[in-house]
Amino acid sequence: MSRTYSEKEIAALLQRTAQLQAQEAESKDGAREGLSLSELETVARDAGLDPQLLHQAALEMAHSGGRTLGKNRTRTHVRVDRVLSAELSEAEWEDVIFALRRRFESDSLDMGGAGSLGKGKIEQIGRSREWRHTSFSGVQTSVLFRPKEGGTHMDISQRVGLSSTKVESWAYGTPFALFFAVITGAVAKSLLIGAAATVGWLAFLVPFVYYLDNRWREKKHDQLVEMADELQEIVMRDERASLLSNNAVKDGAPVLPTTVLIDIPEEEASAASSPSGRIRSR
Repeated sequence: MSRTYSEKEIAALLQRTAQLQAQEAESKDGAREGLSLSELETVARDAGLDPQLLHQAALEMAHSGGRTLGKNRTRTHVRVDRVLSAELSEAEWEDVIFALRRRFESDSLDMGGAGSLGKGKIEQIGRSREWRHTSFSGVQTSVLFRPKEGGTHMDISQRVGLSSTKVESWAYGTPFALFFAVITGAVAKSLLIGAAATVGWLAFLVPFVYYLDNRWREKKHDQLVEMADELQEIVMRDERASLLSNNAVKDGAPVLPTTVLIDIPEEEASAASSPSGRIRSR
């Protein structure tokens, strides 16, 4: 009996297969020919992927010059940088603002002219639009849309620290280490034990703060990517609707909806095939 794979296992298998195929293509020094977009549609459909999303990915790649777009980090910021193949309309910009306000509504509070603190601040320079927000914990978020060759450059950044993770781990870990070392020395009534405790607490707290800071930045990073996906869906909706309209007719004939097969119990099928049988809707 053949094994049945879960959705997670299928995704992992397809990803690994793509990696192996890419490695094989590199080992043959480009001797292997590529695939056209129509051939890729067949591959995507066989793999259970939406061909319309394949078109969207191809458009994004064409406008990005083939470079990988996604998320990256600096010492103080996390960032998502994408080039979209659709232009940002006024209606879509309004929807973007509403989506951002919903996402940041937990930090929203009218501060009476505080600008970027609270609900966010909107700025426009020419055709470029930016939304900035500062939470009460000091996290600064910027969402910038700029026109780019018939498309839109979306740059989302969030300031998550005053310096690098290494510097902050020492800056935050050292005071706590000294505090606990003083308490340890006072309890033991020994400067030698206090000095040894300082080294021990530093050895524990600095890596611990480093780990926590890294995990927190990764979490903010993932949240930023999730937000970028949501905003990209808003900006690309007209482009996707156009693709669906253009692909509604293929080779001069309308594309019929996909047929869905439903298993019917044998007794119901027999009743339906008999002259007196009735088909009941559920």
